Amino acid sequence: MSPLFNRWLPGITLLAWSGVLLAYYFTGRVASILIPAFQTNVLLAGIVMLVMACFFLFFPAVASCCDDAMCGHPLGRRKLGRIVTFLVLLLPMGAAAMFSPNYYSQDTIMRKGINTDGTGLVRRGDAKAPPPTTNVNDPTEPPLPTADGLQPAQTTAAASPAQDAADQYLPKSKDGNIEVQVIDLLYAAQDSSMRADFDGKTVETIGQLMPDDSHNGSGNRFKLMRMFMWCCAADARPIATLVESPDKPVAGEMAWVKVVGKVTFPVEGGRTIPVLQASKVEAVDPPSETMLY
Repeated sequence: MSPLFNRWLPGITLLAWSGVLLAYYFTGRVASILIPAFQTNVLLAGIVMLVMACFFLFFPAVASCCDDAMCGHPLGRRKLGRIVTFLVLLLPMGAAAMFSPNYYSQDTIMRKGINTDGTGLVRRGDAKAPPPTTNVNDPTEPPLPTADGLQPAQTTAAASPAQDAADQYLPKSKDGNIEVQVIDLLYAAQDSSMRADFDGKTVETIGQLMPDDSHNGSGNRFKLMRMFMWCCAADARPIATLVESPDKPVAGEMAWVKVVGKVTFPVEGGRTIPVLQASKVEAVDPPSETMLY
């Protein structure tokens, strides 16, 4: 093998792959293809490849087994074959890094099918749930103490302590609305305790506007869609909550919008689904992380 291929091409290949991985990590593009638990591995792989590239560049190997007359690799016997081998390693990674988008097209989303009821979704370990509270129907349990250590007085208010605790636990926007993600509403449709936290409450959430062709007899519904990823972009799937709005949104399909409205959980087609009764729909910028995990 000539000195050019022996010394420089292995190091250049590793350097190029390292550059792509590190660029994905430091520009944040990795968030569109991997869940946070695996993103650090991209950084480590990029660093390891960079170290290996430096090793090849400064300490070239002697590849006597690949002399032109003795090389057992068919492509290695010719200069053109060695160039092709180099390009096979480098071009796919470079092309994917330069030309692949950070988002799914509308056609791809429609082919995958949009989940609107949460069926088949794995429950997140960090799904929102209210903290443990006293069972007010159990007279043997003392009421929870207040912040100053005093026992609260008995009250005849309609709201239960459990519901008050849930309301305090759920995050609120500056307007006082409960902030939720689409995935929270889908989980709530499958969990009666979570449904109690959201049912009839005013919430706000963001997503991409998609048409609804299957649940839209009155013509006033659309889907608020997000991509949900378990592991990597290969297993990402679109999920959505239905939105009922008296006015047709001005934003176009696939536009990012914020919806403010009351949550309902009707049973349609034998399934409990979340439906937002929208009071406001407005266009917004995409969030910093477009994927849900």
